[in-house]
Amino acid sequence: MVWVRIDDDLFSHPKVLHAWTDCPASIGLWTLGLSWVGRQLTDGHIPVEIVQVFMPHKRQRDRATQALENAGLWSPNGNGWEIHDYLDRNLSREQVLDKRRADSERKRGGRNGRA
Repeated sequence: MVWVRIDDDLFSHPKVLHAWTDCPASIGLWTLGLSWVGRQLTDGHIPVEIVQVFMPHKRQRDRATQALENAGLWSPNGNGWEIHDYLDRNLSREQVLDKRRADSERKRGGRNGRA
């Protein structure tokens, strides 16, 4: 399991407040996107198709994604969006996979040592 980080000042961050003011649903979309990105190890990339799943109604989705873009929380990248500064606050795919390999080797070594 991978954990994503959300600052405990989220409620008062100017970008979040900007997006919230434009479209409160955008913060729910941002949070779902953050969770999905962490689970899928995409290094902050959210494809259009996933956003469509999270918000199936185009009008609401367009309003929410525009609010996230305007606030600087998401940046469009041609086939979806990038979460701003995702890798500054979260582990990259490579780091997560390296950690998993190291944990697996450590556990395997522990089991072999007891046998």
